[in-house]
Amino acid sequence: MSNIQEIETSVGTFRAGRVEFYENGTVRSAEPEQQVFFSHQTGLYIAYDNTPLRDEKHLPTIEFAEDGTVRALRTVGTGLICRRKNGAAGGEKGGSAFQIGAEWRPDPRNTGANVLIPIRIQFFENELVVTDSDGKVIHLSLDEYDIQVDYLTDNIVMGGGCGDCSTCNGCCNVE
Repeated sequence: MSNIQEIETSVGTFRAGRVEFYENGTVRSAEPEQQVFFSHQTGLYIAYDNTPLRDEKHLPTIEFAEDGTVRALRTVGTGLICRRKNGAAGGEKGGSAFQIGAEWRPDPRNTGANVLIPIRIQFFENELVVTDSDGKVIHLSLDEYDIQVDYLTDNIVMGGGCGDCSTCNGCCNVE
């Protein structure tokens, strides 16, 4: 990325490219060059997208509200384990858990390779809204769900692939 700069935000100072600012000078969005950690009432999140798709037009890796709070992030390194608080179908207390995390999918650029598609997590006062790797939007009310943060460190290492997609020999086709 070009135009890398060091920026100060509510989650710390980090180097980033494609930084956008509000008129008041606070950061609106950025593409961090390294993992950025964000603490939320549900856990510690990693804003990080090291996939080839981060260089394409897409939603930013980290987005801030004008007051500096984190509004949303894209991540390959953080997943969620979600469990209903007040019983699932059949009346079980706690119910069964489901997981949401970045998944390997066919490259949307039609390269024939599989790529890791980050998830996007939006933070609201009493809800997380997650867009999974297939584009499905999942609303997670904090009144209804216990959310446990899960770290997908293998995705951080493997997400970048070999870095030479133009001469791909299939070495990154991990599922």
